[in-house]
Amino acid sequence: MNGSHLVKISRRRGTKYTFTIKRNITIVRGDSGTGKTTLFDMVADYMRTGEQSGVSLQCDCPCVALTDYDWRNQLSSVHDSIVFVDEGLKEIHSDEFAHHVLYSSNYFVLISRADFPNLPYSVDEIYKIKTSGKYHSFVPVYQDRGNHRYAISRSAPKQDFSILLCEDSKSGFQFFERHFADSELTCTSAMTNSAILGWLDQHLDDRVFVVADGAAFGCYADRVLKLQDIHRDTVTVCLPESFEWLLLSSGVISGLDAKAVLQEPEAFADSEKFKSWEDFFYKYLRDKTGNSVFRYDKDCIPEAFCRGSNSAKVMALIACRNVR
Repeated sequence: MNGSHLVKISRRRGTKYTFTIKRNITIVRGDSGTGKTTLFDMVADYMRTGEQSGVSLQCDCPCVALTDYDWRNQLSSVHDSIVFVDEGLKEIHSDEFAHHVLYSSNYFVLISRADFPNLPYSVDEIYKIKTSGKYHSFVPVYQDRGNHRYAISRSAPKQDFSILLCEDSKSGFQFFERHFADSELTCTSAMTNSAILGWLDQHLDDRVFVVADGAAFGCYADRVLKLQDIHRDTVTVCLPESFEWLLLSSGVISGLDAKAVLQEPEAFADSEKFKSWEDFFYKYLRDKTGNSVFRYDKDCIPEAFCRGSNSAKVMALIACRNVR
């Protein structure tokens, strides 16, 4: 399944929801009483008895509420649909459930206050429900404050950075290490995105610019950005879609027109083939550069990307103080 899907659901003379789903995993969170369970119940009512339930649901693909008692059999017969799952499902945080999500032709809307460490979901696809009278919509929990820098509060670093922290030691880290080889900025790696919070906790006296793949950072965003908010003068968190997205967006690859893919990834990233947009952009870049000097390898950055003008174009997308 791919594409962007507008969902309109309402109860006769009552509550109305309008929102758009465009990735394989969407998270809806919020406190009790914010409308999460009401949304799930309305989808479930419509699924059981249609408009006789008093619920109207409009979408260009089927919408399904996953029930607790027989969810495995239910999923086995559901394809190319938007599947709503409430946190009341006992196995919602299990590895078995995660496997069903990742190897499915469906999109999933997971309604839960807890994180999902076994799923790669985007920092941009975590929502809360905004209410205005009887009207409800999804609004992002986390905001891009410019140049892919995310923060709970509006703030700007007051000093240059001493460390650039990457989530792993692969091509992205190699690129930054080479770019800043002759500067006073030190590049280092947390080794995994899950280890970034622990690394920051141990380096609270340093001025750190964090770069991680936003397309799969959703699980860690809350704790990392809360820490950043406490240390907003010394920690900045930059979350572009992925390093491969940065390379494609820079326009340095001669002969490659990726404009359509970059503007509307949801039209190309089939949920059955790609676990996340990070996965999609990696495979797209690898395939499109296979016979050129930009031939991409996730484990070893090609020299062509690291040349002066090309490197500068990539860095311009996330520039901040001495990180440029």
